[in-house]
Amino acid sequence: MKNRLKELRKENRLTQKELAQQLGCSQQTITWYETEKREPRIETWQKIADFFHVPTEYLMGLTNNTVTISVNDLNLAEQEVYVRIITMLKEDYSEKNVSRNKIGRLLVDTSFDKEDLKNG
Repeated sequence: MKNRLKELRKENRLTQKELAQQLGCSQQTITWYETEKREPRIETWQKIADFFHVPTEYLMGLTNNTVTISVNDLNLAEQEVYVRIITMLKEDYSEKNVSRNKIGRLLVDTSFDKEDLKNG
């Protein structure tokens, strides 16, 4: 999947030179990132994502979701569910055996109705 750096740069009406100045790198580096001739370090991905106010996964072309969410965006009931899930994962499952990313994606794609909750 192709990263979205060039797309975001153009949407924000920035030249490669202007973006490079904002990020503190060279125009050539931006060219390499856009053409995927060079892969940024994770810290650089995060810096670029923060600059454009998008999740790193969106910038990297791994998802179409442009919204970043934090615990502060949850209501009290949602925060309670989040804490319970995280606590369970930390206490009962080693990170080597459980992909939190897969579980999170599955939860996003799952709709819960009253019948689902009764049955399981």
